[in-house]
Amino acid sequence: FQSLQEMHFQIQNQCNLNFVNMWMWCCLILHNMILEIEEDLGLMSSNVEYMEEAATWGISLVHE
Repeated sequence: FQSLQEMHFQIQNQCNLNFVNMWMWCCLILHNMILEIEEDLGLMSSNVEYMEEAATWGISLVHE
């Protein structure tokens, strides 16, 4: 997801906005698919590790 961090895109019209919006949605979908695949394979994702570490700081990253 380095592409999102490094994305420097001038949004000058609706077409540009649509492109950036589509790219962000694709990254979100890919992220969710990776989490599901890791779960199906029984792997602990880095996302879970991050959430557990945040819990030790007293911060909940899970919205209930």
